Amino acid sequence: MTRAGRGGRHRRAAAILAGLCLLAALGFGPGARHTDAAWVGEEHVIASLNAAEIDAPVITSCVVRTALNLGLIFTGFTITWESPYALAQQHLTINGVTVSQNQISASGNGPYTYRAEFSANLLQSLLGSLLASNNAVEVSAVAGGWESAPAARVLSIGGLLGLTGPNRCTPA
Repeated sequence: MTRAGRGGRHRRAAAILAGLCLLAALGFGPGARHTDAAWVGEEHVIASLNAAEIDAPVITSCVVRTALNLGLIFTGFTITWESPYALAQQHLTINGVTVSQNQISASGNGPYTYRAEFSANLLQSLLGSLLASNNAVEVSAVAGGWESAPAARVLSIGGLLGLTGPNRCTPA
């Protein structure tokens, strides 16, 4: 055998010996430590949802007033509704403009009857122009951060300040 052949054998023997030493060191080493970790693939959430149902007010009347009750010259309107909630919980809007509760009168002790009267001048100052307009009148109840569905009417004022009619308050 030549020197080159022996050198190759020695290298192979050295590599095998190194591998055996490494395996022996791993076998006699400290090893892996035990843990109490657990892996869970599911998530569970427990929650509660509280919802309230607020009774909507019921509009009992919406009456348009005209000069001499002829239906032509608009002078104002009155809206009346019932609700189981106190005055502080009533929300009245006309075309999205909130009406002050000072404009609303209450009677009864639950359910309550509410009434709001508006003259043409008051409406004009609240809304601006009343020329030939259809105005959304909505009443809702607010309690505990919740608001009821609105009860709604459409106040129609015909022509220039209701001079030419028709002037009416109808269901929305």
